[in-house]
Amino acid sequence: MISTHHRHGLAFIRGLVLAIAALAVLAARVAQAEPKYLGWNKVEACRELRELKEKLREGGQFDVNARAFLEETVLPQLALEDNRSLIEQTRKRIREVVLADVPDDKIYGEMSSAVAQFMTALARDGMADPVVRVNAMLLIADLKGRDGKPWPGAAPQLAAAAGDGDLPDAVRIAALAGIARQVEKSAGGENAEVIRAAVAGILEEPGNPSRGVEQEWLVSRALQIVPAVSKPLPQKLATTVAGIVTDETRSIDLRVRAAAALGSAADAASGVDAAAVVEAIRKLAVTTLETEERDATARRFEERYRRGGATAPVGQPGIGVDGMPIPVVDQAAPSEQACRRAAWRLYSLGTAILTTDGKQGLATLLGEAGGAAKQLAKELTEEGLRIDQTPDEDAVLDALDVLRPPVPGAKRAVRQPQAEEATPAQPKPADPNASPFDNPFP
Repeated sequence: MISTHHRHGLAFIRGLVLAIAALAVLAARVAQAEPKYLGWNKVEACRELRELKEKLREGGQFDVNARAFLEETVLPQLALEDNRSLIEQTRKRIREVVLADVPDDKIYGEMSSAVAQFMTALARDGMADPVVRVNAMLLIADLKGRDGKPWPGAAPQLAAAAGDGDLPDAVRIAALAGIARQVEKSAGGENAEVIRAAVAGILEEPGNPSRGVEQEWLVSRALQIVPAVSKPLPQKLATTVAGIVTDETRSIDLRVRAAAALGSAADAASGVDAAAVVEAIRKLAVTTLETEERDATARRFEERYRRGGATAPVGQPGIGVDGMPIPVVDQAAPSEQACRRAAWRLYSLGTAILTTDGKQGLATLLGEAGGAAKQLAKELTEEGLRIDQTPDEDAVLDALDVLRPPVPGAKRAVRQPQAEEATPAQPKPADPNASPFDNPFP
């Protein structure tokens, strides 16, 4: 008779044998899944790839064997540790090598689809390295048609990934960057509906401080895409965008972009409370300038405290090594970059209310009651241009005097333009520093 202790021992051994067998099966599967060639350079030099390319050039089909070689040997290279240090180059070469010299449109589409399907699965693989997942999504975004434009067939996968809140933000950002490229070239084309749905989903996501930077990037890019795929704005989406403009917990730049999107895409049927949004824009413009003023004041206080309470201005003049005087430079004043950012914000808010040609913007939705809104738009755009031309603290403070509501009983500040600046000259488009047209924080 077998003792209880012995029976337990036999059970343990049987369990151990089964576990070893299972591991052996798993190891066999892994070995079977491992590509024949380890390292992209070996793939590019292999006989099979050369024969496949020759076959396709001669009119051959993308058959089962060709697909198997692609999926088992070529595409897995992106995830291999052997290629990790050159993953960006590997990503680029996979696209170039796989789709180069494919003369037939149908076969080109089939091969592009195979690449997109494989990389979609890899990007969604929670066990894969994050760098690999991001590059897999970027490879889908990099796919081009035979005309050199972004391949339209990639849009559904990109849109699905961009709108999937369960995916890591980095993967979603890569997907949305690809969507933006698609929209830039063709306004979404046949895929406008799926892109519009993905963008709307991103905008409707509640704010999450734990992923603030990533979420802000996604929402900002989605707002830039909105006018291209949702013009005019349907009521639900218009309400969502207007809510971002008025949400004081959101960042200034995000609210500015929301205002720009709303002003360029909303119409009378969008159901926007234009008067309320215009008032929110006025407050936002003042907040922008007050923030720069407050930051400069805080820097001055900190600098003077560091100097032991000295009241002299920061950057005392001195003598340089060449014997020439060193001019006073107030290091605590807003930087030129900060001023240009403020200029971009004001100008963008102004054109959201009314474009310079007077044909578009929230003010057009107010009818005869839009006079005050049009005046505000004029002040915002003019002050933005003035700050851009003279990016210093005085210009910021002057703009604040014009835009800030007056103290009750006091007369509202009105700028008295000099003759030569009655109509501010607009920056030349070719000038790389011509903010506000070139946003320093895209």
